[in-house]
Amino acid sequence: MSRLNLDDDTGIDEQGLVQGETIAAWQDPPGPIAWAVEDWQPEPQIVAWARLGDWEAALARVGRHAQLGVRRDGARPDWHGLSKSPSDMNRGMVGATLLAPGRLADVTAVTRSDDFTGITVEGAQRVQQLVVPRIVEHPPGEEMEPAEARFALGAPAAQAPAAPADLPEELTAGLLRRLRRKPVDVVRIAVGLRIAETWQLADGFQLPLVYDVAPGKRQGYVVDDNTGTALSTLYACRNHHPAATLAWCSHCLNSTCPACSEAVRPCRLCQGETCGDCVVTDDGRCRACAGLTKLGMFAKGKYGVSAGGSAWHGESPNVQVTIRQQRNWWTLERWDRNGRVTIPLDPGIVRYLS
Repeated sequence: MSRLNLDDDTGIDEQGLVQGETIAAWQDPPGPIAWAVEDWQPEPQIVAWARLGDWEAALARVGRHAQLGVRRDGARPDWHGLSKSPSDMNRGMVGATLLAPGRLADVTAVTRSDDFTGITVEGAQRVQQLVVPRIVEHPPGEEMEPAEARFALGAPAAQAPAAPADLPEELTAGLLRRLRRKPVDVVRIAVGLRIAETWQLADGFQLPLVYDVAPGKRQGYVVDDNTGTALSTLYACRNHHPAATLAWCSHCLNSTCPACSEAVRPCRLCQGETCGDCVVTDDGRCRACAGLTKLGMFAKGKYGVSAGGSAWHGESPNVQVTIRQQRNWWTLERWDRNGRVTIPLDPGIVRYLS
C-alpha cells in the first residue's frame, strides 16, 4: 500500500497515520479542527482526522476540491493536493454566503441588491429601506457558471492553502475513495430580494411595506390583497391600507379602498360617492339626501321651479342635492367636488321626501 513518509518511523496511508505496527485510523473529527480550516475560504468540511503521537492529519474538502493537511507538534500544517475543483470552491463560497457553512449551491438567476427598482407610494416619502437576499430552492432554468454566480452575488473570492499534487497516485486514489463515501450535497437555488420599507404618509403615519423582487428580475411589486394585482405604484387610503386605486367620499373628502369597512359606495338616492361614515340612514342615503326638506313658495323659485312645481333641497359641507318635480317629471341635481350632475327620477322617489 502506498504511503506518504513523514519521518523515518511515521507515515500516512489509506488507513490513517501509521507508526511501525501502530495505526491511528481515520475517524470523524472529535470537534472543530481549527488548524485545518485556517486559510480556507469558504471553510472546508473535515471529512476525516487522525492523530498519532506528535502527528495530526486531516482530510479537508469543499465539494470535489480536496486536500490532505498534516502537521507535527502544533506547527503550521503542510498541505497536499488530492483533487482540484475551482467550480466547487465557487459553489461553496456562494453556499456559505447565502445558506450555511459547508453548503454548496448552484444558481440559476440573481437579482443584486443594487440593481432593482422599488415600488412608489404616491404622496408619501420613503424613510427607511432594508434589502436582503430571498432564496428560492429548486428553481427552473439553466445554471449560471459558478464563478459568474459568485461574482454576481458579490461574494468574496474562494481560496485554499497552497497544496502541490505531490502524493503517490495510489495514495491519492485511496484517500479520494474515502472522501467519496460521504456524498457532497449541492443545492440548486435562485436569488431574489426581499425589501422591507417604511413610508411616511402626508398625515405623518409611517406605513410599513414588505415585498419581493423575483430572481433575475428588476421590478419589485406589492400584491393588492383584494384583487391579487401586482402593483409597482400604490396609494394609501385614510385607514392606511395600500391599494391600487382610491375612492374619495364627496362629503368628507376622505379616501377609502375596498379593504375599508366604510368603503365608498353610491348613495341610494343621488348616486353620489359616499363613504360608510357619511351614509346616515338605514336605507343607504347620504348626509345631503337624508336632510332633504321641501322648499316654500318663494325658496323654490331660487332653484328654478315654477309655481306649479315642487322642490326639495339638502346639503352637507361639500354636497348639495336638489329634487325638482314639474307635473310628472322628476329630476335630481347633485353638486359635489366633481361638478354638477342631473339625473331623472322615478316618481316613486316621493317615499324619501318629507
